[in-house]
Amino acid sequence: MKLYIYEHCPFSARVRYVAGMLNIPLDVINIAYDDDKTTTDLIGTKQVPLLIKDNDEVLAESLDIIVIFLELARSTETSQPSQQVLDWQQIAFLPLQKVGYPRWSNMDLPEFATQSAQQAWRAKKETDALNFDALLQDTSNIAKEVEALIERAKTVLNLDSYQHVTLVDEAILFSILRGFFS
Repeated sequence: MKLYIYEHCPFSARVRYVAGMLNIPLDVINIAYDDDKTTTDLIGTKQVPLLIKDNDEVLAESLDIIVIFLELARSTETSQPSQQVLDWQQIAFLPLQKVGYPRWSNMDLPEFATQSAQQAWRAKKETDALNFDALLQDTSNIAKEVEALIERAKTVLNLDSYQHVTLVDEAILFSILRGFFS
């Protein structure tokens, strides 16, 4: 199976996390950010992650892809995230954007290997509310927001108990937490 991704993308990260934990072999293909053709030719829009199954069926939603991986592994894990994780994700996403948006295109990531890909990122993602230069200047305040979210994630993970956290919940938390460390 082929999995088209962006390295920076939390939705790509959660799919790869589940595949890795379930030992699902994948041919991972990093798409350049300014490549508007590859996924559009496959599904009519620019979107990752994108899975092409061995039977050429194409899936483009991260949770749908995770369901396929759970089925392939014959896992009894639920494919539905808990409400607690969905609530955490909802409050964590804007701080993730504040951390990642001005930084990801400057990192050594395959999707940003060219100047045109970096420029396409900035043109698409930068807004008045998410002004890259202003976000970089406000790093210390954003870091405080993120620190509180990391503490809350510890509670969501229930690290002090032996209670099982589902694979999907782990994947969602991982995908956002890794982005905070850009």
